[in-house]
Amino acid sequence: MTTNPKPSILYAGRPIRYATSQWEKFQHHFTIIPYTSRSKSEFIHALQSGGPYSSINGILRPAISEPKTDLPLLDKELIAHLPTSCKIIASVNHGYDGIDTEELARRGIWYCNGAGAANDSTADIALFLIIAAFRYTTFSESRLREMRGAKYFRVEGDVVPYANTPRNRILGVVGMGRIGVEISLRAQALGMKIHYFSRTRKAADVEESLGGGVVYHSTLKEMLEVADCVVLACPHTPETHHILNRETFNVMKKGVRIVNIARGKCVDEDALADAIEDGTVAGVGLDVYHDE
Repeated sequence: MTTNPKPSILYAGRPIRYATSQWEKFQHHFTIIPYTSRSKSEFIHALQSGGPYSSINGILRPAISEPKTDLPLLDKELIAHLPTSCKIIASVNHGYDGIDTEELARRGIWYCNGAGAANDSTADIALFLIIAAFRYTTFSESRLREMRGAKYFRVEGDVVPYANTPRNRILGVVGMGRIGVEISLRAQALGMKIHYFSRTRKAADVEESLGGGVVYHSTLKEMLEVADCVVLACPHTPETHHILNRETFNVMKKGVRIVNIARGKCVDEDALADAIEDGTVAGVGLDVYHDE
């Protein structure tokens, strides 16, 4: 009597160090094939008939790996080489830009992202960047480190007028998804007023969960005109590519703060640099960059 072999999973990640008991259970159900390719061409070669990845049933990417050993982007060219046995790809990453999900769907391959796994962590960083953009804490820390034992700590005079409290300021959230909601809850603890622009208005119970007083704007321009701080919490799509650009910076308040925890390509960085230079933008907190 023969038994069916366990499905084979291509594992593209570092050795498991923490969730060891869960990993042991996982290995009980699946045969793990470690990902060792160093380039896209090596990966494609290993997927060919007779190669080490030629009969995989799925791919697991549990964490961000080292750049030299991480999976290449799953574009149409690479997907064409995946074996017909491959039916699912799972990644811890929240975003999936760089993944041709339409081509995967056409091939009948599921793509599962880690939506929700990093909501709190991302919102925490957004709060940190909001405070830093208003209070110039990062700038002040950098200046302090440059003093190297000097007796007095001095901040340049032209910065002082811009460093102030976020309390009673309007936070304009672009993209009121789960992360946007978490950012709003944290910002309210600072005494900020929440305005938002999103593809659709949130349900009444969601707005009520934010304590009431939340203002929805049906157009981005309308929200940007009143916001004291703009936080990007949207996915990167053709519609949100360079959603902050010269045109949108021109309608913002003088001295606005910009925080981006979304995707770097949501901001035209040349336009942002000019907006900082001309005084439109008084503080910036970036968790992501255009090319990273």
